[in-house]
This record gives sequence, C-alpha cells and structure tokens, in this order.
Amino acid sequence: MEIFSCSNPKQFLDLLLLADPYEPMIDRYLSQSTVLTAAECGKTIGMIVYCPVEKNTWEIKNLAVAPDWQGKGIGKALVNEVKSRLPLGAVLLVGTADTSTGNLTFYEKCGFSYDHTIPRFFTDFYPEPILEGEEQCIDMIVLRQIIDR
Repeated sequence: MEIFSCSNPKQFLDLLLLADPYEPMIDRYLSQSTVLTAAECGKTIGMIVYCPVEKNTWEIKNLAVAPDWQGKGIGKALVNEVKSRLPLGAVLLVGTADTSTGNLTFYEKCGFSYDHTIPRFFTDFYPEPILEGEEQCIDMIVLRQIIDR
C-alpha cells in the first residue's frame, strides 16, 4: 500500500461521502486541508483529510476507507501517516457522532481520548438527519491526542 498527497480529492467524492454525507460540509474544509490517499495497485482505497484549526492544533475532518478494505489496517495507517507529519507536542483532534461506537473504539485504539462533546452538531449543521444504523446522529464527540511518537 502507498500513501501520498492527493491534489484533486473531489475526484474521490464517493469515498469522502462515506465519512461525511453532506457535500457542502466537505467543501467547507477541503480547500484548507491536506488530503492523503491510500492506494493499492493504483486503486484508491482510503483517504484522510486534516487541517490546522489553531496554533499547534490540527483536526482530522474526514477519514474514509472503501468498504471492501475496511478492517485491514488502512484507516490506522492513514492516521499514523498524519501523526508522522505533525510536530512533536502538536494536538490532533477528531470528531465523530455519539452513535458511532465503532469509530470511537477505532480512534481510541489509535491513541485518542475523549476531550469534549459538541451538542446538536449533526442536527444544527446538516440539513437532513444522519443515521448510524437506526439511531440518529445528534452530538459530536471530540477526541484528542498529543503527538509524542
């Protein structure tokens, strides 16, 4: 597997929409972000989007792995690549829905821990309800990690 910078991430919109189902929200952060692509045999199988949010603090805005490649270490490799590109002592944040227990477990395994909750994020900023299984996503759980290698 190769991981490299992606200069035209919108060509993989279907993949980005797996992690963030609202294209206007993706458009809000994409232009100010760094996008890395994971590829296997020339085929894009995963992407991670991250950007600075304040001094010495970055946020993962989107992490998506193609369904056939999930559970094979692609997401963790992308997170680790981001961490390797940030300076020591930097803060890395990531947000996910309160209903996304699988995502919360994944990020905890990547070294993140709970920081805070943003109430009603998914109902305030998305025009349509977002469902995780049969549960509606309402609050965003924000996790953080300090880069220490």
